[in-house]
Formats: sequence, structure tokens, C-alpha cells
Amino acid sequence: MLLPSHNTLNNLATRALVCSTLQQPFLNGTKILAFSAEPNAQYVPAPVIAPYMTGVLGYAPVVNVSFCNVTMTYTHTNQNDAVTLQVWLPDDWNGRFQGTGGGGWLGGTFDPRLLPSILTGYAAASTDAGTAQKPLQPGSPSTWGLSSPGNVNWATLQDFSSVALYELSVFGKALISQSYGREANYSYWNGCSQGGRQGMMLAQRYPDAFDGILAAAPALNWVPVMTSLYQPQAVMNGLGEFPPNCEFEAITLRAIAACDGLDGVYDGIIDQPAVCRFDPFTVVGEPIACGNRTNATISQTAAIVANETWSSLLTPQGRPLYPGFTYDSEITSVTDTDCAAAGNCSSTAWDIGADWFQYFIAKNASFDLRTITAANISQLVHAGYQEYDSIIGTNDPDLTNLKNSGTKLLSWHGSADNYIPVGGSTQYYDRVSALDAGVHEYFKLFVAPGVAHCGGGVGAAPIAILDQLVAWVENGTSPQTVPAKGTRPVNGTLLERNLCAYPSISVYQGGNASSASSYGCINPTRLT
Repeated sequence: MLLPSHNTLNNLATRALVCSTLQQPFLNGTKILAFSAEPNAQYVPAPVIAPYMTGVLGYAPVVNVSFCNVTMTYTHTNQNDAVTLQVWLPDDWNGRFQGTGGGGWLGGTFDPRLLPSILTGYAAASTDAGTAQKPLQPGSPSTWGLSSPGNVNWATLQDFSSVALYELSVFGKALISQSYGREANYSYWNGCSQGGRQGMMLAQRYPDAFDGILAAAPALNWVPVMTSLYQPQAVMNGLGEFPPNCEFEAITLRAIAACDGLDGVYDGIIDQPAVCRFDPFTVVGEPIACGNRTNATISQTAAIVANETWSSLLTPQGRPLYPGFTYDSEITSVTDTDCAAAGNCSSTAWDIGADWFQYFIAKNASFDLRTITAANISQLVHAGYQEYDSIIGTNDPDLTNLKNSGTKLLSWHGSADNYIPVGGSTQYYDRVSALDAGVHEYFKLFVAPGVAHCGGGVGAAPIAILDQLVAWVENGTSPQTVPAKGTRPVNGTLLERNLCAYPSISVYQGGNASSASSYGCINPTRLT
């Protein structure tokens, strides 16, 4: 067995001593309630609950990872809140700091995001953003959304929305300076979904907090994002019918079949969803396989729900507000129903969207979600904007301060995202571009055809996009394309693509359809 060298043991002992003597950092307006700094060696990670949003798969133990684990809980003056933050300080430090994001109602995921960060040399931080979540457990505003029945817990919502994100950067940098005797050379934010929204909030509100921000599949424009997660259920509530999932799956397959070949390649991916035209009502009555159900067909109700799910959310005046899901997204994520008995299906709303309406719109944990229908949902969106947009909206297109700070913002989004429509990201980029034609100098968006939420799906997802952000920040190497690979074989082969910077799109130019070299990036105006 190979034993550690004497110098290595001395270094570990020194780092452990430094760790144990770290002092509580200070930030005006906060008070630290609990603080610990513990050296860790031979670390074995806890199980991962959400690999799609963490990038860490499985349960394999990781050994010989030595780091200082700083855990602190703090409050804000007269706010009666509590925010828990962890900062992991690796012995083998690369001179960089990485803030890591959360997902769903989680402010952060702690171990699953911190571990891969320190394994690549980053000092890293994660926050529960005031939600008092238990490690590795799903978050829910049922524990913090209301201070009392009918009253929103505004202090914690502010923490979750933005305040705790900025404080993560301040406390993290202060602990780094103490631990290593110098400041970090560069700092980065890395998150997807809620973590992507957090990154966008930092870009919009705290542009100096990080040198580079990676915000993937961001939940931009929070109110309609939350609404879109429940909208299909609202449509079914109004109709009083809840088709089985197999009907929605069958409609999706037919939509893909209708538009798959528009790019010249049959690979199960709709590369150009903007030019796809599919009418779900044309397949009503077609027979489908549906578990134990006999003589199953696609119903009119399923076609109505699918059509509404693909369509834009509307304002009370009927104007388009927020894009719908794409034809190749797995819409059963939001149209999900429970069919315990044949012919007897009921709503199975995803908790995140349901929580939004219960705790923040109705402010009532017992609110009957069945009262939300297509007839009143636009009014509820309007009410949500009025009350919450200034707090958690995350849709300010004026990035002048980000531009002036020198911070780089990099985003990517799967075109087949089944939780947050990709159109939300392209819509936001268009709004930023309308204010500043030079947006590409500091903000770039890459769309990944056929990729689902934060990864997965048939398409190819980025393989080293954080490294590209680092190169952009530290060397001025602006990413022109983003190398991507698939995880699901298509026609027997894993796809390779070079993702294009929006608004350019990927166009097949001939050759091996699984090879990145067979595609080029073209401005869509050249195709018209």
C-alpha cells in the first residue's frame, strides 16, 4: 500500500490546524447563530438524490478528498430568519471559488454540488437560502412559505430569491481569504434550473458578485414559469377529464414523427421547433397501446391539453406572455395523471407548481387546486406579477451593470426541456439584445436540440461548458460553439454536436448524422 509522504502529512496537519482556527466572517446586517469549521479527510459522499441537476451519478465512494468544511447559520437583523451556508475549502486548491446553485425549491444541494467542485480544485459554497432544508431532502415551501395562515414569509422569500445568493459570495470569499491567506483569483457561479435562475438573478442584481456565471435552463420570469408547471392540470380541471399519460406520450411521438425530418435527419430530434407545425386534433381517435387498457385511442381532451401545453401562456387580455413547451418535450412531466383504476384517472400535479399556487397565490396550505382552470389562470398570473415580480421575477433585460463589471454570463438550455420551456431563455435573450446589440460580448446563450431539463433526452448536452466559461473570463476566449455529447444512442450511436450560439441554429450539411462535423451554425434569417 502506498503511504502518504512526510511532507504530505505535514501539509494535511497544517491545513487541519488552519481549518480549526477559522474565525466567523462579518457582514453588516447579519448575525451568525452557529459556526463550525471541521477538517475532513477520507470523505465518503452522501447518496445523490438528483443527478440530473448535480452532474454526480451513483453512490461510488470518493476517498482521499481532504478539505475544510465550514458550516454556518446566520440571521438578518429583526427578520427572524435563518440561512445555512456551507463552504468547502479543499487542501488542493486551484485558486478559484465556485458558488453552486439549487433546484426546484432547494436553495442549494450541498454535497452533490460541492463534491464535484472541490474534486476539480475549486473552493465551493452552497446555501439553503433560508429554507431550512434537510440535507439531500426535497425542498418545499410547506415548511417556510407562510409565516402564518394567509401571510407570506417575506423575509425568507427575499433570502431565497436573491439576498442569500449575494451573501454566499461575500462569506465564501472571506473564508477563502482566511483559509489560504489570499483572495481567490477568480470566482464563478454554476447552476441549472433554480440554480440557473439564481445565476440570472446574480447577473441582474449583483453583477459584481462573480467573475463568471453559468446559468443553465434558468427559471427566468418566475411567475409564468411556475404557472406553466400547473397550466395543463388547470386545463384538465376545467374540462373535468384527465386522460392517461399514454395518450400524451402517443401525441408527442406523432408530433416528433411529423417534424423530425425537417432538418434532413431522422434522429428523434426536432432541430428547428420554430418551423414545426403539428395539429394534435388530426390524430384524435387513433388507436394506441396503453397498458392494460383495451381499445385505447387518443381522446379529444388529450389533444386539447397537449395543444394548450404547447401554446403560449396568455395575459388576461389574450396577448402571448410566455412560450409553451416544444413538441418534442416529454410533456407528461406537467400533464401527469394517476390512473389507479381503468377509466378513472385524476390530476397528479408536480409539487413545485402546486406549491406556488397554494402558498404564494392563495396563501393557504389547504387551497383546493381543482378550482384553478383555464378560465381563471391568466388572472392568477397577473396577480402573481403584481405581488412577486419585483422580488423573484428574474426577468430584467437591462444588463448594463453586468456589462460594465466585466462579468461574463454563459447559458445553455435544452430545446426539449420538459420543465422550463426553452422559449423562456430565447425570449429573454431577445429582450436583452433589443436593448444592447452587443450583448454577445458578455452574454451568450446556447440551445441544445433534443436535450431535456438540465440534461438527458435524445440530444447532445454540453460536456465542458464551465471550462469554456473559465477560458472566456480568464483568457478572453469567447465560446463560438459548445461541444456536446448524447447519453442515449440514436440509430445505435451516441450523438456529437457543436451547439450554436443563439440566435444561430444548427443545420445538417451532409455526412455522418451523428458527427458534429456534419452540422454548421447558420443565422435563421439565411433560411428564409
